[in-house]
Amino acid sequence: MPRIKFLPLILLLSLGVIWGTGYSIARFAMTHGVPALGYSFWQALGPAILLTSILIFKNKNSTTTTSKLKYYFICALTGVVIPNTNMYFASPHLPAGLLAVIVNTVPIIAYPLALLGGIEKYNFRRLMGIVIAIIGLMLILTPKSSLPSPHMIPWVLSVLITPISFAFCSVYIARFRPANTDSLGISAGTLIFASMILLPFVLYTHTFYTFHWLPTIPDWVVLLEIVLSSIGYVLFFQLIKIAGPVYYSLVDTIVALTGLAWGYILFHEHLNAWTAPAVFCILIGLLLVSSSSQKKID
Repeated sequence: MPRIKFLPLILLLSLGVIWGTGYSIARFAMTHGVPALGYSFWQALGPAILLTSILIFKNKNSTTTTSKLKYYFICALTGVVIPNTNMYFASPHLPAGLLAVIVNTVPIIAYPLALLGGIEKYNFRRLMGIVIAIIGLMLILTPKSSLPSPHMIPWVLSVLITPISFAFCSVYIARFRPANTDSLGISAGTLIFASMILLPFVLYTHTFYTFHWLPTIPDWVVLLEIVLSSIGYVLFFQLIKIAGPVYYSLVDTIVALTGLAWGYILFHEHLNAWTAPAVFCILIGLLLVSSSSQKKID
């Protein structure tokens, strides 16, 4: 069936555009008075409410087991709380396009993890992709004139926590997904747990973001990302379910390109003589690491 055949590609492109847009949205929010933890909390709670409402509307009853609760907790911690909060803290300090490229080095990290876990086999092309991507990261970090400011180097290093966490989560999702679970239920459960984890930190640090009675532009931006995130989480779990973590890793190249495009359009961000080849190396590395996954779907 043509529709079924192209469904993974449609999900892949849709998810890539949605997530790639999120970096510029986050940068705008962080630079217009929305605290990182407060933003992260709403990006967990908002989609959790929306997705749970859909589940209730569709009368989908899901049994709760200890294994499911553990699964939701680990997915929430490694796929939402740690990577998103870390990324939001870094977003005001790095160009949105560059942030999108660095965060989406997930396959570069996921492939070695999958090798260690026995999920993937050794592949020379992917190994070369990892080497090329590392060269790209070095071109960002090493030359003094690469970044707009040398003060950005610690933020580049710290933001690498995000793809490491995402990589672990993608491998965990594929390997330990409980039986008889749908993507909508997993998304809702994960986000509910993420909200519960973030709430005490938000309250303790007094970084809860309060919406205004007459919504301001930052309010609308936060609400926009809540809607996009809700769609994105369902696409994320569904794509891994029908196509697997290797095919899913192709999304990172699309996200990186989308992030670069929005960074240029919204913030007039330009690549200099060092960051341009660095980004090129990372994108080539991503393509090489993810290249053989298409053969598994066709």
